[in-house]
Amino acid sequence: MSLRIEVLSGLGDKAPAAILVEAEGRRLLLDAGGALHPGQSMEWAEGLDVDAVLISHDHFDHIGGVSALPAELPLYCTPLVAAALPSGREWRALPERGQCRISGIPVTTGQAGHSLGGVWLHLGVDGGVFYSGDACRESLLFPFDEPPPARIALLDASYGRYDTPQVQCREAIAQRLSEPWVLPVPVSGRALEMALWLDAEAGRRDASWNLDHSCRAGLEALLRLPRALRREGHDAAIRRLLDASRTDSPMLWLVEDRDDDPQDWPAHRLLHTGYLTPRRRRQRAEGEVDWQRWNVHLRLSHMRALVRQLGARQVIPLFTTEVREVNESLAAVEPALSEEGSDAAG
Repeated sequence: MSLRIEVLSGLGDKAPAAILVEAEGRRLLLDAGGALHPGQSMEWAEGLDVDAVLISHDHFDHIGGVSALPAELPLYCTPLVAAALPSGREWRALPERGQCRISGIPVTTGQAGHSLGGVWLHLGVDGGVFYSGDACRESLLFPFDEPPPARIALLDASYGRYDTPQVQCREAIAQRLSEPWVLPVPVSGRALEMALWLDAEAGRRDASWNLDHSCRAGLEALLRLPRALRREGHDAAIRRLLDASRTDSPMLWLVEDRDDDPQDWPAHRLLHTGYLTPRRRRQRAEGEVDWQRWNVHLRLSHMRALVRQLGARQVIPLFTTEVREVNESLAAVEPALSEEGSDAAG
């Protein structure tokens, strides 16, 4: 069976996600990412010829390039992810957890532990091709479903060889909560679990906190999901959080990340917890903002476990500058790994 995989964007850097899989005479595009910052290349979308597009989740570096694609190109995503598509864009439903066929190719999906409506993708061709999209096995709210075996694994390696457990990240942030902070966050991702955690932590410290309308709407959307699509045991706490009265001038703010600048919050400091654009890296270097990671991607030990579980013979680490180093770290799990990823990769 002929199989060809070409990483159009996302190999060797934190860049827009766009992976071309050609199998059984069909060409599928996995994700259609937009630029994370001004000047980042979007050449992957030029002259693209595919049969269908599959979107893993709604974060901009995975869905922001849809506007550059032909409107008539069949596009598949989950209903929650569809809300982030350009207005009027037609789409077809991917199951949040299940099987379907797209252009004749068997596709299995499962929860990726990263965001509302986000899924991993498994193509039933040539021993299996697994694409994690962005994934995490440590989320307080989002489950991670165990995937079927796959010969080839296209893995979220955004954190490279980083392997600090989430509990240590939470402890590091908790130590800062005696000062006035604003935490800008992606609404459909870490905002929701951080809100739940922050409510408990602020309560223990008798610290005032609030969340903006977008973060509140995200929590409400989470509660509307079928119970099987969120981890058990948190619904009552989320409802209490939403019902509580809050001050308009709290010490701690959880807000949708809208590219805030320090001058937007004169009474607070910005604490970022995820990817830093070049501009934000400069701000951090100049002492204008702070940063402490909150895990929302696979860390190294979880990549190892996933490779072992999949039985993958070839692995392509995505969204990282540490391709060689990650592969060397995974070599003890799968000695068949090539130096630069998969020999199926273009």
